[in-house]
Amino acid sequence: MCNRYTLIDPDSAFAEIARILGVPLIKPQWVTQRYNVGLMQIAPAVVNRGRGPEVLPMNFGYFPRAGADMINNARSETAYAKPSFKKAVVSHRCAIPTTGFIDWETDEKGRKWPHVFTLDHGRPYAMAAIWNPGGAEKAIPPNFCIVTREPNELVGRIHSRMPVILREEHLARWLDPSPMEEPEFLEIAKPYPAAAMKAQEVSTYANNVKHEGPECMGPPTPRPKPDDTQLGLGF
Repeated sequence: MCNRYTLIDPDSAFAEIARILGVPLIKPQWVTQRYNVGLMQIAPAVVNRGRGPEVLPMNFGYFPRAGADMINNARSETAYAKPSFKKAVVSHRCAIPTTGFIDWETDEKGRKWPHVFTLDHGRPYAMAAIWNPGGAEKAIPPNFCIVTREPNELVGRIHSRMPVILREEHLARWLDPSPMEEPEFLEIAKPYPAAAMKAQEVSTYANNVKHEGPECMGPPTPRPKPDDTQLGLGF
């Protein structure tokens, strides 16, 4: 799954999306540099409500209806079969700008080791997401969740899921509010090539969603050495 990501260079992130779409897209003043965006935080989402691309503040965490529990992610393989997602994947799609998503390797003792995944060209990119406009009468803000799929070979070494990364040729169509049928959706949701991505282990400071700042992307935390008593030497 993808519940954490970075937006370290928001100016470049919005400039990259604008370049791909071929339209102006100005970064709102409320958007700030982020190293550890997590669930239940407000984050920028790029949407097209029929008037062209725009940036809206949204809650990271999806509420399909009033009173429903929050949903972390939408699985691409089953999105069209789930009532919570079907309307959104058909016509309420958005793009989440990022400079890298974070996921965790879990060792044999349950310890979590964070890795950040970027693209090999070094530029920001966009993750596929779906959104719900919410409703003021129920005090539900606009909200989104990231669409995930089975991982490519690179991410699969660390985790069993990865976000759908939008290729340049798919971004405009993904944002287009006109209905999208499942075959087209699944074509867009194909895994991003592992050879075009990079992974880097970072500090466990990023494990705490309350932590923010460059320290989250600091050098990897040293892993504990194996305990000699576990080696079966009989000493």
